[in-house]
Amino acid sequence: MHRAHRLQFYRRLQPVQALSFDLDDTLYDNPPVLKRAEQRLVDWLQQAISAPLAGDRDFWRLHKNQVASSQPELMQCSTQWRLAALTSGALGLGLASNEAQQLAQQAMERFLVWRSDIQVPAENLALLEALAQRYPLAVITNGNADVSRFMPQIPFACVLNAGPDGPQKPAPDLFHRCCQQLGLAPSQLLHIGDHPDTDVAGALSAGCQAVWLNPRPDGRPRPAGARLPTAAVDSLQALRQLL
Repeated sequence: MHRAHRLQFYRRLQPVQALSFDLDDTLYDNPPVLKRAEQRLVDWLQQAISAPLAGDRDFWRLHKNQVASSQPELMQCSTQWRLAALTSGALGLGLASNEAQQLAQQAMERFLVWRSDIQVPAENLALLEALAQRYPLAVITNGNADVSRFMPQIPFACVLNAGPDGPQKPAPDLFHRCCQQLGLAPSQLLHIGDHPDTDVAGALSAGCQAVWLNPRPDGRPRPAGARLPTAAVDSLQALRQLL
């Protein structure tokens, strides 16, 4: 027996011409993905560097925090931020500058593969496939997961990652770039995401419409943000009722 999905409107839905999706904690539960990827990264670093601290996750986390403090602009790109932290940590373990940079690059290449080792729930894949028959689909994410690795069957018309493609949400740049690539007015794009600030407020500030997914895939609810979405759903499957 299928449970009813909650769909709550806060403002009138305007005509929709395309859909954009956040990735992490919207299409799948991200914390376990990231935890596994980071553990594989630390295991690899421990093998690559003959120093006890190379296998200490807290050591690498410390360097990531230090980079955030000294070079906050790197936080706009999760890949460059982690790459800088890996380089800093390798230097801290005694590697020469060129060795540290080379090792950090090798580690980052592996991490991006592990970070995209994601199993999207079958019902979400089926939903995306159905929606793709009716709308152009886009991805707008602050993260660095590679959808071509774990959702190759979904014909995304536009994939935008913060950093390479613009500053992180809630800045309007990625939303505007998406609309430009799809040839739409912002109001014709409906963005779906779990975060009340980066997704909801970001989309609305860019002139787009927004659906708020709450709770997240792991069942944890988020408190409401400063701006109400166009609509709120408790499951992505509620989009079948909305669209």
